Amino acid sequence: MTPEPELALTRCLSCHARFLPRDGPCPKCASTECAPYSVAPVGRVLAATELHYPPTGWHSPHRLALVEAADAVRLLAVVEGPLPTAGALVEVRQDGDLYRARSEPTK
Repeated sequence: MTPEPELALTRCLSCHARFLPRDGPCPKCASTECAPYSVAPVGRVLAATELHYPPTGWHSPHRLALVEAADAVRLLAVVEGPLPTAGALVEVRQDGDLYRARSEPTK
């Protein structure tokens, strides 16, 4: 049985800020007391765009979306599939240093 996919986040134990995992202290209060936790890998699109002339190394059209995940954590994701509209739900996964969003979440 395959475990349900999750999106890794970090919570500051001092100021309770929530953010994407990163090296270093809390970006809000600089505390080093932070703990990882996971949420469902679903977010709501706040904005999306399509670049027809992306930087070298990226395919065209290059689709990007600003996604708000659980606990109001926002991330920029490369969209796989059609460009979603603001308000659409997307499935988010981490792929190395990138976040990828599927415009049509699988059930």
